[in-house]
Amino acid sequence: MLPPYTKPHLSFTDQVDLLISRGLEVTNRAKAIHHLQRIGYGRLAPYWAPFQQRCTDPSHPSRTILADQFRSGAEFRHAVELYLFDKQLRLLFLDAIERIEVALRVDLAHALGKRDPWAHLTPNFLDAGRANAAFQGSTRHQNWLDKANQSIRRSKEDWVRQFFATYNSPLPIWMAVETWDFGTLSWLLEMAHLQDRFDIASRYGLLPDTLVSWIRCLAFVRNICAHHSRLWNTPIINQPNVPQPQEAATVVHIGADVVRRTRVYGAAAVASYLLKEISAGTSWGHRLKVHWINFPPMPLANAKQGGFLGQWGDLDIWQ
Repeated sequence: MLPPYTKPHLSFTDQVDLLISRGLEVTNRAKAIHHLQRIGYGRLAPYWAPFQQRCTDPSHPSRTILADQFRSGAEFRHAVELYLFDKQLRLLFLDAIERIEVALRVDLAHALGKRDPWAHLTPNFLDAGRANAAFQGSTRHQNWLDKANQSIRRSKEDWVRQFFATYNSPLPIWMAVETWDFGTLSWLLEMAHLQDRFDIASRYGLLPDTLVSWIRCLAFVRNICAHHSRLWNTPIINQPNVPQPQEAATVVHIGADVVRRTRVYGAAAVASYLLKEISAGTSWGHRLKVHWINFPPMPLANAKQGGFLGQWGDLDIWQ
């Protein structure tokens, strides 16, 4: 039986004292208290995790877990620097994903709309095998449709209210897409008719499964950014597929080392590629490169932990 949680509430001063007692160096106590007041202990904790010692998990001797004590050289200010670096990284990704999301809305609306104005409402106009697959006690399409309709009902846009005050029809696909988030769009892309997936993917020089995996990867990253969570070295659950050379030669290198795909580097590479396909003159890749090159120097964390390995900045995708 698991024990109850018994840790007491701590004042900001007590929080600093606790960290110092565990070996975290605090060079400016007043600033540390200020950061804890404005950012929070819980939000900073993932940023000092790389500085903590590891120990054997008593419940699973083959695994290691974070210990309370910090490694030699760990400083509070470095955690804050990582937090601020990560904040700017998330803003960069939100900028990229916004443009990719807008383009994907147009792609889906145009492709599905040619089949039927309400093609998204029935598996008959989608990939029936994927749409009708069992999912959480229902089908994948029905589960998706419930969430898609919920987004429409929650919309506060005047044009949505005006539409339903004027017509007794559901929103057509070219209007409905404007109410959905990136995750909802990614699900629909995955369920779209095979020919539609081919047509959309071909606009980016990709095969359908490659594009689907890249969009799912970026949807995962967007969720991290939207919740202001740690991104710079977090494991990417929805990893991007490695493209074939004839698809995206500049992104093939993400398959050379698993850490490139399991950390944020892979997502950055596919975002850079897609943005160049959407707008050839984009500066996003350069801005991401400049930001990462300026990774804050510190003894216990480095750029490689985000999957940025070797001479990555010299690769064509960043030129």
